[in-house]
Amino acid sequence: MVGVRLGLSEHIKDTNAIFSLELDEEDMNIIAAVSKKGRNLMDIIGDCGDEYRA
Repeated sequence: MVGVRLGLSEHIKDTNAIFSLELDEEDMNIIAAVSKKGRNLMDIIGDCGDEYRA
């Protein structure tokens, strides 16, 4: 999860609410359309941590 603060339990109810989220075909099409406009960061900068690997 993006932005998760491991070890903190104040928002368990809110966190669990995400599991009821359902995306329909329209949602998926919108996400796909936006994704196609972006650039693949793996192609541009590579894998995270590559700069530290020999």
